[in-house]
Amino acid sequence: MSRLSKSLATIINSVRSKSDPIVLFGVGNFESITSRNSIGIKAINQFAGQLGLKWIDFPDNCSKVSYSPENNLLLVKCDTYLAKDNFEVLKRLLILMPNIKTDSFCAIHYEHLYKLGIVEGVFGGRTRHNEALLGISSVFQTENYHRVPIGIAHPVDDISFTSNPYSIHTVYQDTVRPFVVNRFPDIQMEMVDKVVVPHAAKEIMKTISNIKKHIAKKNENAEFDLSTFRTPRINYDNIDTILN
Repeated sequence: MSRLSKSLATIINSVRSKSDPIVLFGVGNFESITSRNSIGIKAINQFAGQLGLKWIDFPDNCSKVSYSPENNLLLVKCDTYLAKDNFEVLKRLLILMPNIKTDSFCAIHYEHLYKLGIVEGVFGGRTRHNEALLGISSVFQTENYHRVPIGIAHPVDDISFTSNPYSIHTVYQDTVRPFVVNRFPDIQMEMVDKVVVPHAAKEIMKTISNIKKHIAKKNENAEFDLSTFRTPRINYDNIDTILN
């Protein structure tokens, strides 16, 4: 890995120096922003814009990152050509910032099992049906992390989707993959940009609030946890000296 830029090194060191960093992980490819599987990138872009955050290139990790020190909030958006390879970005982030934990991590991702426009924050739940989430779950070795699924509909339900020479249906023998990697039709794209993405940005803010409450509660419980308390030890070899 080449030498990190000063701004990127500052972000990494800031995240490493604090406990419980909140990580928003945008699933998709920021160079293919109009594809259905990159709707999570659109949402995290909108959210970053609302906070006035700027993106820093992290080319060695096929991603861009942004950081809000006031909120200990790290934003990540990927570009790995295929969304199913986004987990490689996460693996490298965990090497650089091993204090990233599942209970303060949130994946913002497309969901082809939801109707277009359905957005809701969830914790845990099934991820094996989604190629991008499958990789993330394999890295964490658990499905118990926060998610903001954004509905893009299913090819069976979306009458606007038709196979064509550019939908790579000859490469993949299923309908889901060519559906999620192809772009929204223009009529849907307007709805996505004006309605769905702003709604997703609001749901991201709610999820951050829930994560902060969880962290505060966890720290409060740790303060009163006596399981690690050790009583002073008495050296019984010198007990006579102490008594006298």
